[in-house]
Amino acid sequence: MSAPQLKFSYFNIAGRGELSRLIFTYANVAFTDDRVVNFPELKPKCPFGQLPLLEVDGTMYSQSMAIARYAARVGGLYPENPVDALRVDMISETLSEILTAYIGAFFHEKNATLKVEKFKKLVEETAPKAFGVLETMVQGKFFLGDKASYADVQLLDVVLNGLNTVPEQTFNLAAFPKLEAIVAAVKTNEYVAAYLAAKH
Repeated sequence: MSAPQLKFSYFNIAGRGELSRLIFTYANVAFTDDRVVNFPELKPKCPFGQLPLLEVDGTMYSQSMAIARYAARVGGLYPENPVDALRVDMISETLSEILTAYIGAFFHEKNATLKVEKFKKLVEETAPKAFGVLETMVQGKFFLGDKASYADVQLLDVVLNGLNTVPEQTFNLAAFPKLEAIVAAVKTNEYVAAYLAAKH
């Protein structure tokens, strides 16, 4: 059976699209990275009228986390064991909540003062509380031991493209050494390292 033809479409920002790009990249899954410029032209093809959009052999699919989990399954980063999958999904949803809070503060809040306050609360209260729990869930090199899952890649995404985007309010990842080690391990994956280097 031949590999599916994959085209991933999202704006030329991280937002809710970078996770799927990183998962495909980490797993070395071939895909077309379509950085959308003219969204109104593409919008009618989107099942829910929004991005990201994944085209699989000509069929369109939507919803960022559904696409991310598909990428994880295709790339071997989604556990086959149901309990392991439950654990990884639990971690993933926690990380998604942090990213949602970041997007709400950074993109949706128009009041400059409230934007700063919301981001400050995120990096000083909300994220540290969640990361404190996640730190206890690390079972080795990654969340599930020696084998990476999409949750490990998602941790990198949330740190790089959410918590560490405002220099004067950088999140203190060093306070969580096990999570910091996961981020470092994912960043040094040869495909991810090349992808990140090409962005800068």
